[in-house]
Order: sequence, then structure tokens, then C-alpha cells
Amino acid sequence: MTMNKNTVTSELVAANMQDVFVTTIKAFDKPVTYVEVRMQNGFTIRETTTCVDPANYDENVGKEICLKRIEDKVWFLLGYALQDKLALASADDRLKASAPLMLSSDYKERFIAEYQQDEERYIRLKAMTEKWDAGQLNFTPTCPREIYDRQLMFMKGKLECLQERAKLESVDLDIRI
Repeated sequence: MTMNKNTVTSELVAANMQDVFVTTIKAFDKPVTYVEVRMQNGFTIRETTTCVDPANYDENVGKEICLKRIEDKVWFLLGYALQDKLALASADDRLKASAPLMLSSDYKERFIAEYQQDEERYIRLKAMTEKWDAGQLNFTPTCPREIYDRQLMFMKGKLECLQERAKLESVDLDIRI
């Protein structure tokens, strides 16, 4: 059986749920089971269960409930990560697809390619600055933030200019921003 690389599988979910830590304590006169799972990348997910009547509490049942909730979250997170990866690959495909058009003898094709490349670069730089703002960059930018803001402003201005020109010249742009 061939696996689709663009699919989250139960095997992938299980492989990501590497380390499981279970503990039960008493809180407010009731047992509370805490389950923590460490994923492959070190991210941890925690869940808890308790009961209405302590006489009916079963730690194994609580653990299984928590593990099911965590598994559902792992499915969600892996799905999100896959979608993010596919979106980036799609962006790379757009850049690659537009490159040959830059050499076209048809000015409209060159115009479309220029717009697509500029738009993709704008989208990527904007995403990078948004990650910067959220403290999620995996590197330290060397330029001051104001430089990136100015670059974004000029890039957006160029895109708006190209959109106006496209209307006047009847060039159909696939505008994404």
C-alpha cells in the first residue's frame, strides 16, 4: 500500500506521541489524573480528568480519556503543520512557474510574471515580520525593523501600481493580496 505524503496517518500520530507521563493527585477531595505527552519535536500537550464521585474514579479510564483528547490534538497539529508545508511548497511552485514567463516575448506574460514574483516576495516578507512581532522567528534579523517596514511599504506600493496598470492594459492578474 502506497502512502500519500500529503496525509496525516495514525502511524504518524502514534510516532509523535513519544513520552507519556501520568500522575494522579488529590485536589478538592477528588482524584485528578494529569497526562502529559511529549511530541517528537519536544512540544508537550497536557490533559486532565477527574470525577463527580471519588468512589467511582478509575485512573486507567481517566488516563485513556486524556490520551484520546491528546491524540485528537496531535492529529490537529500535524494537519496544521502539513497544510503549512504544502502552502510553502505551493508558493515555491508559483515562483518556479513564473520564472520562464520572465523570458517570454509577450510583454503581458512578462508583466504577469513580474507581478506574481513581487506579490510572492511581499507575502513572504510580511509573514516573516508577523512572526517577528509574535516572537516566533528562528533567527535574529540583522536590519532594524524600520527597514523591513519601509521595504514592505514600497513593495505594496509597486503591487498597487502594477494592479492599476493591469486594469489599463487589460492584463488579467491573479491577485492574492
